[in-house]
Amino acid sequence: MLRRLRDGQKDAGYTLIVVTGIGLVMLLFVATSLTVASSGYKKAHTDDDWNAALSAAYGGLEEYQTRLSNDSTYVKYGNPSAPFSATSTDTGTAAGSTLLTLPGTPNVNTAFGIGAAGTWSSIPGGASKFRYEVNTKDYSASGIVHLRVTGKANNSTRSIIADLKQSGFLDFVYFSDYEIQDPQISGASSSCVKYAWDGRVATSNCVNIQFGAFDVINGPLHSNDQLLVCGARFKGVVTSSSTTTPIYSKSGCSSTTSYFEKNTDNAPAYHGTIAMPVTNDQLQTETYTDLASVADPGCLYTGPTTITFNSNGTMTIISPWTQFTQTNSAGTVGAKPDRCGKPGNGNNQLGNIAGATIPTLPSNLIYVQSVPSNSGSDVNKGTASSPPNNFTCTNTNGIAGWTFSKNGTTIQYPMVGEDTPLGSSSTNPAYGCTNGDAYVKGAFDGSMTVGAKNYIYITGDITYVNATSDILGLISTNAVYVWNPDVATGGTSGDRTIQASILSVAHTFQVQNYNSGSLKGTLNVYGAIAQKYRGTVATSSGGVRNSGYAKNYVYDERLRYTAPPKFLTPTSTTYDVSQVASVPAAFSATGAIN
Repeated sequence: MLRRLRDGQKDAGYTLIVVTGIGLVMLLFVATSLTVASSGYKKAHTDDDWNAALSAAYGGLEEYQTRLSNDSTYVKYGNPSAPFSATSTDTGTAAGSTLLTLPGTPNVNTAFGIGAAGTWSSIPGGASKFRYEVNTKDYSASGIVHLRVTGKANNSTRSIIADLKQSGFLDFVYFSDYEIQDPQISGASSSCVKYAWDGRVATSNCVNIQFGAFDVINGPLHSNDQLLVCGARFKGVVTSSSTTTPIYSKSGCSSTTSYFEKNTDNAPAYHGTIAMPVTNDQLQTETYTDLASVADPGCLYTGPTTITFNSNGTMTIISPWTQFTQTNSAGTVGAKPDRCGKPGNGNNQLGNIAGATIPTLPSNLIYVQSVPSNSGSDVNKGTASSPPNNFTCTNTNGIAGWTFSKNGTTIQYPMVGEDTPLGSSSTNPAYGCTNGDAYVKGAFDGSMTVGAKNYIYITGDITYVNATSDILGLISTNAVYVWNPDVATGGTSGDRTIQASILSVAHTFQVQNYNSGSLKGTLNVYGAIAQKYRGTVATSSGGVRNSGYAKNYVYDERLRYTAPPKFLTPTSTTYDVSQVASVPAAFSATGAIN
């Protein structure tokens, strides 16, 4: 028994060695597990910071959008010393502005900090932070603000770059404030100027204009008014500010089957009203030479002006009344830069019957003003009783107009034998000889906007030489007309093609004399149309077109991301993100520039 005990004691030593070995193995296993767990914790923590930094960057983007929505001129603010802002240009949003400036007290924005000593803004309710840099190099030309935002979470930073574009008229292939005919043309009373959904009473000259069975709208469409739809096909999203049920009308339609291909329930969706500016006078300020906010003035022309675009990137301009092509804001000091064409009636001058041929203005505009009163001090002043050489103000059979003739060549409006245009009157003539009217056609190569104080007449096709790079804006205070003279012979026929973004601020886009003359072809508009009043392009009966054009409106998808130079926007605007991308972090967690 003692032997057995001793034998057991011998085994105990081996047992201790085995137990000790197992213990060491367990300790190593536990230590390894703790190391792996600790490493996993650090990795998870790093991943959380990585994701939180990106969320902070997007939070900074939304915060900047809010600032722009509250103050559309906020684009002028930024840190001019920020690396991303180095190529910024004049925003032209306020007198005295040049490049980006930091907002002063009490409106200091900590998100404009740069470098290790710079400030960050905090995400509410969290420890993450952000800062952003603004670049306005494309703002004047296309309305785009570039923003680089860096988010920070502990030791992680991430950056994104976003392009922000003003939402507005160019979001739609077709936009209208009111779906009635322009009272200036219909003679309707001011009581008509009211939304149908807000109680407008239908009368013989105060009714909605219909979208007919032969109309195709290929792109997004919005009206602040109620739409009257009689069998049209809509290939984009359709919205209306109407509060009625149903949201659109088909009252009096002979064809009531319509197709809203991008809308649920085959009906327009609701969208709030979009306010229009009252005039396009802002465009004229872009030709003034004494405003610090206008770094690169455009060209100013006076009186009836014809503009023919040439496929080689030039345009031929005839503008007999023009004496100076740029002025100060008071109009008392003028300039004659070569790029606008030289006033005068010599060869290649604006007052010559052959006009002046000059390059189109890159990322800029031209504006046509009415002849200033002769009693004032404006350098372009004049009077119909003393017109320029070879230019005559006419009033034949009650139709006011003008004739410009030299060496056997004549330009005249109205045409010989033309009946009084629809809507023309002695107080509001279609072709006033001192009016700021632009007569436009041709093959356009460039990036430019044409503005007119009065009318714009589209006297022929307007087409892009390169549909991927060329972009044109046409903005009038009064109507933009598809020229369609009512004459026995020599009028327009066939199709009409217009590649442009069109805006009539106070009136309409429509076919002149849409209700008379021979039946036309198709009105092809590739771009966007915005107008205060619905423009008429044809008449129909029983779903059959009797006069004018059929519509084929196709949205220029580039307008989602860009715009013609200095194109007008609604009086209240928001900025939407058109593009966003993740990029290498601009700053380290210490704030230092990477």
